[in-house]
Amino acid sequence: MDQNTNDMKILNKGKCKSLSGKSMLSYLIAADADNAIYIRITKNTGGGFFSNEWIAMADIQSVMEEHPPGTPVTSFMLQPLFHGKSVNTPAFLLASLLDFNLMRPMEGKKRSLEPVEDFTSMVEKMTSSSNSSKKVTTKRPTKKAAIKKKAMARKKTARTV
Repeated sequence: MDQNTNDMKILNKGKCKSLSGKSMLSYLIAADADNAIYIRITKNTGGGFFSNEWIAMADIQSVMEEHPPGTPVTSFMLQPLFHGKSVNTPAFLLASLLDFNLMRPMEGKKRSLEPVEDFTSMVEKMTSSSNSSKKVTTKRPTKKAAIKKKAMARKKTARTV
């Protein structure tokens, strides 16, 4: 997709660890003028190169629908979605989809991911929600984030006393 960020309506900005856990990634989820949803990686704190091209969620959805249930999704499966030469980008995309709760760890299989059961309906919900002016988010705060927020509140209270 040759879309410019200025042509897109940003629905969500996210940050997550790469699948290896060695770097932090930033990503955007956006809608174009036709309300098609796209995702792209915008930053990597590690040394690895990546492509910042927009990838249509419909294309990702097509890959997931062709994927046999019960087998792990690999970055190799997503490689054809990219025009760039970076082999890192499909794995970074998987990390962002995991962070956005469109993928999940496979039960009983270490370092293996699978799409959530309602992947298609979640993507469709994002598309219908992009018509509204609200920010779309399916991401829930992590337990760690909630604990950190409470700790910061206690710290502020302790300073004012």
